[in-house]
Amino acid sequence: MGKLGTVAVIFVVVVTIAMPIFISEAIGGWTKKYTSPAQFTPSEIPDLSGKVAIVTGANTGIGYETALELAGNGAHVIIAARNEAKGMAALSKIQEQIKSKSNPGELTFIQLDLASLKSVKSFAKSFKRIGLPLNILVLNAGVMKSPGANFIGQEMTYGFDVTDDGFEYHIGVNHIAHAYLVNLLSSVLTNSSPSRIVSVSSSAEINSYEEGFRFNEWKVSDMPEKYEDGNAYGQSKLANLVYAKELSDRYDNTGVTVYSCHPGVIKTELGRFMEPYLIEQSKGNGFVASVLSAMLSLLFDSSVMTSDVGAYTQLYLATAPADELVNGAFYHPVGILQTPSHKQALNGTLQQLLWEETAQCFNQ
Repeated sequence: MGKLGTVAVIFVVVVTIAMPIFISEAIGGWTKKYTSPAQFTPSEIPDLSGKVAIVTGANTGIGYETALELAGNGAHVIIAARNEAKGMAALSKIQEQIKSKSNPGELTFIQLDLASLKSVKSFAKSFKRIGLPLNILVLNAGVMKSPGANFIGQEMTYGFDVTDDGFEYHIGVNHIAHAYLVNLLSSVLTNSSPSRIVSVSSSAEINSYEEGFRFNEWKVSDMPEKYEDGNAYGQSKLANLVYAKELSDRYDNTGVTVYSCHPGVIKTELGRFMEPYLIEQSKGNGFVASVLSAMLSLLFDSSVMTSDVGAYTQLYLATAPADELVNGAFYHPVGILQTPSHKQALNGTLQQLLWEETAQCFNQ
């Protein structure tokens, strides 16, 4: 091999190693485990014996990892998931994984479909019937039909759908249902204080509509004229963090603290709705396009977090001493205090309006 060939090989090797690291640090991928000043790992979780936690979407991804670590440190964890079979399978798997721990916690499955406020109400009733306190509520479950134009490079509208109650799917599942759950469990949280709520938002909050929220497009039967998947998802994630701040204000001096976070960019089932679409779009694009797509996929996979690391930030917020945290604040991985990016995120008037508009949804 000549000098030019050697240089080319070295260049490719360096780019192959360096590019994923650069991208990971920029988007909040696996490197944050090492570069974050918080330096949190699950080994720092204290003994949670006697504590009760609810984790929504606990059957998969970072929800599963969160439930695993909380139960592995003594907490009684309620596995909240839409699919009973998957929820029970997750429960059994966690039980097997924690049985060798010094203080394994209990696990209980209660079905929860966030696309139905009726199901949310049924879940709350079932939990209250057990008579347990509630010390940690992790609002983890979510749906993303596609990340939208800012990530894909073209507008996406294939993900438009509505919940059982007629709400646009992203805002209905990611925000309204979780807000309703908090509303129904509010008295249990305050009676169990000190307790805390962790709302899983996203850096995609920046992609919400310019005005922040389009309340008039929350309950619709047909796709709004200017609907776009990424904006709709971004709106729901902006709602998660703004609503968390309002909750922290309203729970002030009750012993209930509230935090929101961007967990990082993670390889999970969150993007499952995109795969059939992308496969269909790639058909007939030729060999070069297929190779490029495969390379980009490999680059992405080598830059993002695995689910276990992706759970670190919400685990940190769920278990760290309260005096280490800022009530109502927004965190990036791993445990980095962050100012939200959307220009309306700190609008106090809009925060109050979000509270009022959300409350009206509970009775529809």
